[in-house]
Amino acid sequence: MTFSRNPNSRAPMATVARVALATAVVLSAGACAPDAYRSSQATGFNAYIQKLGQVCHPLQIGDQDITRYILEQATGEQNYIYFIDNTSRLYYNRLTPQSYRQALVGFFGAGTYNDQSFNCIFLNLPPDRPNAPS
Repeated sequence: MTFSRNPNSRAPMATVARVALATAVVLSAGACAPDAYRSSQATGFNAYIQKLGQVCHPLQIGDQDITRYILEQATGEQNYIYFIDNTSRLYYNRLTPQSYRQALVGFFGAGTYNDQSFNCIFLNLPPDRPNAPS
């Protein structure tokens, strides 16, 4: 496939600049992945996630079955990545429960099990959770 460019047109340069900016934004957002998601050494957080998968049935937000994602360790699933990212922030005291709820409902939507799921998530937070991964 070849692309021809009109030398009198400025549009290709503007397009290249927009693509470069979008790429930089995506790459920098990817660099913000939570330490718990990238690191198997975040044992406290990983244990918390596993506990949620065991005790919060159904753990469903909007129409998403989060329990299934946890049990299948669906690390390639974008919805699970979003859940893990925000739950990591909640766990490490970077999000308040209210902000966490707003973020997940904003992403996954309203659902019949939302209140039950959030109550279970919040009740199972360790009282002495750290402020950063160890």
